[in-house]
Amino acid sequence: MKFSVFTDMLEFDSFSDALMAAAELGFSSIDLRAKLDGDTIDTISLEKAKELKTQIDQHGLHVSSVSSWAVNSCAFFGPPKYDSHDEGHHRQMTEVLDRLFDLADIFDAPHVRVYSLHRPEGFDQWTDEQKEAEYRYNASIMRRHAEHAERRGKMLLVENEPPTMSSNAKELGLLIRYADHPRLKINWDILNGWRAGEYPTVEAYEHVKEYVWQTHIKGAYRKADSATDEHPFGEFGNFAIPGQDDYDHKPVMSAIAKHDPQAVMTIDPHYPSLDEKDKLGEVEVIRRSKRFFESIAAD
Repeated sequence: MKFSVFTDMLEFDSFSDALMAAAELGFSSIDLRAKLDGDTIDTISLEKAKELKTQIDQHGLHVSSVSSWAVNSCAFFGPPKYDSHDEGHHRQMTEVLDRLFDLADIFDAPHVRVYSLHRPEGFDQWTDEQKEAEYRYNASIMRRHAEHAERRGKMLLVENEPPTMSSNAKELGLLIRYADHPRLKINWDILNGWRAGEYPTVEAYEHVKEYVWQTHIKGAYRKADSATDEHPFGEFGNFAIPGQDDYDHKPVMSAIAKHDPQAVMTIDPHYPSLDEKDKLGEVEVIRRSKRFFESIAAD
């Protein structure tokens, strides 16, 4: 099982300091998203990316993925930022992806992380026929982007986010099967499924088994007194330090290790969202997270 870390979660203003900390923590792989000396993956110039790649090489690290917020940007509050059925939007996303593939080339990163289309308002009350049509439309658009990734020699990884058409493992499974393209795989944020109402059991993993190329791993607390007949495991409450949280990580991680051994396990603790009692410093939280997950991998 191979572990990685988002450099922005180390919370250093200097990218070089974040690289040094990642190396000292024993990571060989990193993921790039934000805090790139004042830039994000979605704003950094190609020239500056080349300068940062030199620093990455100097620390003996390599980049697993470039992770974008710009492809089908999520709107967690308020109306969506685009019209899913607007062809102009999809052409714009092709241009955004081309730039991301340029960056992935510079960073020698095999993966580009994106989102699928946004979830229409009231979607859960749609008829089965309407839902099916929208799932297949979403897949057709993502297949188009996967074809683009194939031309550029990259793998496109779709992450599950609650405001998207791939909010949980079941919907990720539908997307990957309907799109049916070898360059479209899954970045399974395991606990995002719980946020979307799907407790991430091994049974949930069955929907994405053998398609998981990357995961985002973190801990989570259960909302107090939330266990019901409908939600026997309770509802998601807040992010937490793994190993002292309310989610049993071992069954799912063991299943991933068995069936998706290629998956990179990226630690993304969502430090700003932790309860105050858990805020021990970003580096310490990542150290504890890594130690905990490595202990599971060793069993």
